[in-house]
Parts: sequence; C-alpha cells; structure tokens
Amino acid sequence: MAAPEQRVGSDAGTRARRIARFLIPKIAQCIFVIWATYTVAFLLINALPGDPVLAALSLRGGDATSTDPAALQALRERYGLDGPLWQQYIVNFLALFRGDLGISIATGQPVVDMIGRALPHTAAVAVFALVLGFIGALAFTVWAYIARPAWVRNVVTQIPPLGIAIPAFLSGLVLISVFSFGFGWFPASGTNGFASIVLPGITLALPTGAIFFQVFSAAVFDAGASPFVFTANAKGLSQRTVVVRHVLRNALLPSITIIGLQIGYLAGGTAVVETVFSRDGIGRLTVDAVLARDTNVVMGVVIVVATVYAVVTLIVDGLYGVIDPRTRTRLSGRTEAKR
Repeated sequence: MAAPEQRVGSDAGTRARRIARFLIPKIAQCIFVIWATYTVAFLLINALPGDPVLAALSLRGGDATSTDPAALQALRERYGLDGPLWQQYIVNFLALFRGDLGISIATGQPVVDMIGRALPHTAAVAVFALVLGFIGALAFTVWAYIARPAWVRNVVTQIPPLGIAIPAFLSGLVLISVFSFGFGWFPASGTNGFASIVLPGITLALPTGAIFFQVFSAAVFDAGASPFVFTANAKGLSQRTVVVRHVLRNALLPSITIIGLQIGYLAGGTAVVETVFSRDGIGRLTVDAVLARDTNVVMGVVIVVATVYAVVTLIVDGLYGVIDPRTRTRLSGRTEAKR
C-alpha cells in the first residue's frame, strides 16, 4: 500500500509544480503591468509644467499667487505632493498596498471613495456592452457562416466593422435622437435604473462586438475548414449540430483570450459615452479630474483601470488553461502518464 500512496503523492506534487509553473509567470506579469502603469503615469503626470496644487487652486477661481507658502506646503503634505519626486514615487506606491489612493485636490475627498461611487455605474454599462457585443458578434458570425450564396456572406461580414468605423459620440447621439427624443423609450441622460444603461451599453457594444466579430469569425471559418467538420458533414449530421458542437466549440477559445483587452477598451471608452449620456462613472470622473488638474484622481483612476485589466487578463489566462484541452492535458500530466 505504501508504493501506490507514494506514487499518488508524487503525481499530485508533479501536477502542482506544473500548475505553479503555468500560473507564476502570469501572476508576475499581472504585477508588472500594475507597476509599469503606475510608473509611466507618475512620470507623465510629473512631467507636466507647473505645480498641481497651484493649478488646482487657480482653476477653483482663487488667486493662487497670493497663497501663503506655509499654507501651500500644508496642502502639498495633505495631498501627498511634498518632498522630492523619488520620495513621492515610493511613498505613494507603498500606499497602494493599503488601498490608499490619496486625497482629491479638487474636492478634498478620498480618491478611493470617489472611484468606489463611480465604478459600479461604469461596470454596469461595461458588462452590458460586453455581453451584448459578444452575443451580437456570435449571431453575425453564425449568420455569415451559414449564409448562401457567397455574396450574401460577403455583405454580412461587412456589417459589424461599421461599429468601429462610426465614432462612439456619433452613434450615441443618433441613439438619443431616435430612441429618447423620437420614441421616448429610454432616457437620454442620467444614472437611474436599467433603462439608463441600455443606450450607453449599445453605444459601447457596437465597437466591442465588431472586435469580437473580427476574431470570432476568423476562428469559425478556420474551424469550418478543418477535417473534423468535413467528417461530421460526411456522417450526415445536421448543420445545427455541426455548427454548435464542432465549429463554435473550437472557435470560442480565441474569443475568450481577448476579453481582457476588451475590458481595457471598455474602461477607456466610457469617457466619451458617459459624457454624451451625462452619466456618473469612471470615464466622466476622469474627464472632470483632467479639467480640474486633479492629478491624484487621474492617477487613482489609471491605477484602478490597470488593476482591473491585469486581474481580468490573469483570470482569463487561468481559465484558458482549464478550457483548452491541450493546456489542460499538459498541466494534468496525462500525456506523460500514458507514456
């Protein structure tokens, strides 16, 4: 009994080491992305001319030149902008591990609280746009795959790219004109209820779905030309069975890998959409912070978006290792066991 138990323990240890070798580089990459984003943002913000405290005070309407130097120094200490740059870099970076993003220069509120209030509104629109874009891309891909004759397929494949070609602010204004002012189905602005999410979500879903379609359609047509699809057709399986069980299942993996990239795009794209629809969210908070020269809020938003992007990418990479049969087999060690 000792030998089998030792063999089982050895197999479990080997599998754990394979999983660790698979995950540790991805975790290190996640941490590196956050650190690199913080470093680049810190350097760019501090490369701007002028004192951020003086600039914020002047934009409030006060006379910054007559501010008492002692009061200015107290404000810099309050906002974490005192001392040499290298000290600010280290102190503020270490503060991230405590969840401290500093104090807003414009409002005097903790940046964490401001982002915490804005993030759910942005997340609601982003998730709705992501789901809607994925479903739309899937529908157009299947339509293009089964469309006959060839010219119909060519026409269908040219429709989704329009989502990227048309600017978000233009499609948003068209949606407001038609569905808010025309039919009165949805509110033109505001952040109340699910109805206020629909039009901004559709506006973001158009380019998101177009990107999904580009990747998904290429994978579907590539899978459709594979030998196993010809074999399935030769067996007399219905077209629905061939498409669902053989084509789509093998084409989903490439689409999953770009979800992390889409999260980053959605976080940036909300700035335009939230401004057009007058919604509260990360994008509008960023625009207001830039206009107010509130560098602490800008820095906090950049770090939060980078963290969300890095964590989502890490999760997607981990799921890919579970979903992809080749990676799953390599991690489980079944190939070696068979040998």
